[in-house]
Amino acid sequence: MIKKALATAMFSALVSFSSLSFAETLEHNMQALGKNFKAFNKAENPKDAQKALDQMKLAALDAKKVKLKTKDLKAPSSDTLFDQLVIEIDKTSALVKAGQLDRAKLQSKNIAAVKDQGHSIYNKQ
Repeated sequence: MIKKALATAMFSALVSFSSLSFAETLEHNMQALGKNFKAFNKAENPKDAQKALDQMKLAALDAKKVKLKTKDLKAPSSDTLFDQLVIEIDKTSALVKAGQLDRAKLQSKNIAAVKDQGHSIYNKQ
């Protein structure tokens, strides 16, 4: 009986720690996205812009591992939003690689739009 209670307590603690760990990871990724989005917008050369975009993509892909929940059944899933974010980052990156930094900065408004959509859905809870 004591072994069963101890095992249950340990499992509960592990699940709680796991949830906190996911929250910390998600928060870290969101901070990395924000910091690198600012760095991208301030970049004056393709090398710095690409570096920021690469970091944003890594953070978005890592953040996708956390499945966010919302009460709005019509809202896109967090997976869908992170996929859209990666698509927009890739489009912007293609412009940077083509030497079109000014167009890439215009294109990056779509990154901000996806970010804002996600925040409006998942931060209002």
